[in-house]
Amino acid sequence: MGKPKQHIEVFKTILLVVLFLTTILLLYFFWSNPVTGGFRLADIIGEEPEEIPTYEEVIQPGKIIVHFEGGGYTVLENGDFDAWDKCLQLLRGLNRQKVQAVEEITNAQFDQIMDFQSILYQFHYDLPMDNFIKLYGIPEIAGLDQIGDFSIIGFSSGSPESLFLHSNSKNKYYRMVYGSSHTSMEELLSTIEASTNINYHRIGTLVGTENKTLVPLSLNVQLEEIPYFPEFADLHTPEVKDFAKTFFGESFDFVRKIEESKGSHIYMYGYGDKVLTISAGGKAEYKNKETPQGGQQNYFEALDTAIQFVAAHGGWQTSEGMEMKPFVRHVQSIEDNKRKGYRIVFGMALSDEELYLEGSSSIVVDVIHGQVTQYLRDMVQVEREDYTESTSGPEQQTFSTINMIAQNYQYIASILREEGHDFGDLQGDELFNAVADLIYSVDTGYMKPEYEGQESNTLIPAWVVKANSVMIYFDLYTAEPLGYTNMSKL
Repeated sequence: MGKPKQHIEVFKTILLVVLFLTTILLLYFFWSNPVTGGFRLADIIGEEPEEIPTYEEVIQPGKIIVHFEGGGYTVLENGDFDAWDKCLQLLRGLNRQKVQAVEEITNAQFDQIMDFQSILYQFHYDLPMDNFIKLYGIPEIAGLDQIGDFSIIGFSSGSPESLFLHSNSKNKYYRMVYGSSHTSMEELLSTIEASTNINYHRIGTLVGTENKTLVPLSLNVQLEEIPYFPEFADLHTPEVKDFAKTFFGESFDFVRKIEESKGSHIYMYGYGDKVLTISAGGKAEYKNKETPQGGQQNYFEALDTAIQFVAAHGGWQTSEGMEMKPFVRHVQSIEDNKRKGYRIVFGMALSDEELYLEGSSSIVVDVIHGQVTQYLRDMVQVEREDYTESTSGPEQQTFSTINMIAQNYQYIASILREEGHDFGDLQGDELFNAVADLIYSVDTGYMKPEYEGQESNTLIPAWVVKANSVMIYFDLYTAEPLGYTNMSKL
C-alpha cells in the first residue's frame, strides 16, 4: 500500500517544479523589458488584430496629371480609371532585355515631350528607386540605379516607347527607352480623353508668370461643414488609460501622471525618458529620448516601422465614426546625434476629400535607427449620418481659384515671411507674381481649425494652397483665410 502514496508524492514534487518554472518564465516575459510592453492577452487567445494598411495603400501619387492631345489638362483623383494600378502593372511587366537605354535628359526636353498627349504620376516627396523596385516586384534594370530617388513617373505619346522620371532631390530628368510602345498607357490616355473631365489650367497661363501648377477655374461641389468629435474628447475614460498603457506596458504602475490646469494629461516614465502628453483637445504627443539601438533603415523600412507602431498605439482608425483612408502626405529626412531617420507625415481622407488640420496633422511619426522617437496623433471622429447630411445638398460653385489667390496674395506673403521666405521690398504686381510662382498645388479638402475648447466643432470645406512647406487654408466659397500649417515644423 506504500507505492501509491510514494507515486503521489513524486507527482506533487514534479507539479511544484513545473509551476515554479512556469512562474519564472512568466516573470521573465513581464519584466525582462517592461517598457516595451510584454505580451497581450489578445496574442494568447487569438483575438483578431486590427487591419493594418500596406505600404502600397499609403503610398499614392499626390497628383495624376493628364495632358490631352488637343491641348488642355485634367487632374485625376486617386482611383480614377485605375490609373496608378495600370502604371504599376506596366512597370512590373517590363522585360529587362528590351530596355535599350536609361539616359539623362534636360528639363527643356522633358517639358517638350510632355506637351504631347501625356500622363504624369507626381509625388510630393522622393521615393528611393532601388527599394521601390524590390518591394513592388519590378524587374531590376541596368541604369536605373543612377536615378537614386524619384518623384515623377511619366509617359508621353510623343515617345511611346519611353518612360520618363524626375528626381526632385537631384533636380534631374531621365528617359528609359524600351524596345516597343507602351500600348497600355496609350489606351489609358484615350479612355480618359474620351470621358468627361474637369478642365485645369496653368497658373502661369492665367496670371502671366512661369508657374506650371494646374488649377481649375472653379468647381461645383456638395461640401458643407461637418460636425466632428476629437478622438479623446474625455481624458478620464478607460479607453484613454488603455491607450496610454500601450506606450508603457506592464511598467504603467510606475508611470507618473500629471493633470495640468488647462486639462492636459501627462504620463512620464523614469526621468522623462518617455513622455506621453494628451491635450484637452484630444491631441496625443509621445516622445522617447532613449538612445536608438538599431541600425539605420531605408525609407521603406522606416515606413513599415511607423505603420506597425501606429497600429499598436491607437490604431489606424478611431473606435467610433466613419472609416478614413490613411496616406503618406510628406516625408522629411531628420537627424539626431548623427543618427539619421525619417519624419513621416500621414494624412487622412474622408471619402474622396483630404482632411487638413491647422498647425497639426492626423499622424506624424519620427523613426531613427528603427526606433520611434516622436509620435503625434490628432485624429477626429465623424459620424456617417452627419457626413451624409453634409454632402447630400445641392451643388454649389466654389470661389474662383485665381481670384482667391489675387484676393489673398498679401496674406499668403505674410505667412511665408513668418516662415522665413524673403520677398525683399517687392510690392503690388511684383509681389503677386512672386507669390503665384511659389504655389505648387491648390486642392480642396476639409480643414479642422485649431482646437480652442469649442462645444461645437466642425470641419470646414476649404481651398488648400501649398507653397514651400506651408499649407494655407481659405474658405471654399468665400476665400476668407482660415489658418495654415507648416509641414516642416510639425
